[in-house]
Amino acid sequence: MKNLKKMILRITGAIAAVIIVILGSYLIVMFSAVRKMTPAETSKLTDDVFAVRDKYVNMFLVRSGDDFIAIDAGIKKGAIRDELRKLEIDPERVIAVFLTHTDSDHAGAINLFRNAVVYMHREEEQMINGETGRFLFFGNTIDTEEYTLLNDEVLRIGDLEIRPVLTPGHTGGATCYVVNGSYLFTGDAMRLYNGYAVPFPRFINKNGRRARKSMKNILELEGIKYIFTGHYGYSDDFSKAFSSR
Repeated sequence: MKNLKKMILRITGAIAAVIIVILGSYLIVMFSAVRKMTPAETSKLTDDVFAVRDKYVNMFLVRSGDDFIAIDAGIKKGAIRDELRKLEIDPERVIAVFLTHTDSDHAGAINLFRNAVVYMHREEEQMINGETGRFLFFGNTIDTEEYTLLNDEVLRIGDLEIRPVLTPGHTGGATCYVVNGSYLFTGDAMRLYNGYAVPFPRFINKNGRRARKSMKNILELEGIKYIFTGHYGYSDDFSKAFSSR
């Protein structure tokens, strides 16, 4: 009996050690990637698109009359509130939040927008309902129990037309959004490097191969004038961004 207990303890210790090594390696690589990220500063980017920076990530607001829709929600509620003050935008005027995915740096401040309907693609729900882990057995959470699931239908909110484009890979239901046919919000489906579209760092993706394939869904889009990424700024030259693809 004692030998059995010792064996169980050794096996448990070995498993714990492996998990610690894997987690430590992942965090080191993640911190290295974060240092290389280049989000846009909080500012007005076009007549109706605003960038909001929270540390190493951007969320975006698109004006719809006197209201706004948000693409993602940033990390910390207090930080996002402070950045919105710089733009003189009241979070109460945000009537919808479209999540590109449910990682905490894109959904952490979601409860700041109390008047907003939260949208995500149906395929992304697996990341928060326990069906699919984000890393090892760790899953995602969002600070709301009320959200609306999307398929590929086009929505109209005020004078805005929002089209979801499923681009799985970074997470199971990662989604880009095309607004009014010309603004593309990519979340973490891609990044910009010297103005060119390149895949997101492979080790941060849930499925790197699938993420690279999903970039073809972006390449096939027509009429895009601006690309807004989650961590690597924006571009007003879609043709250049994908000229090497």
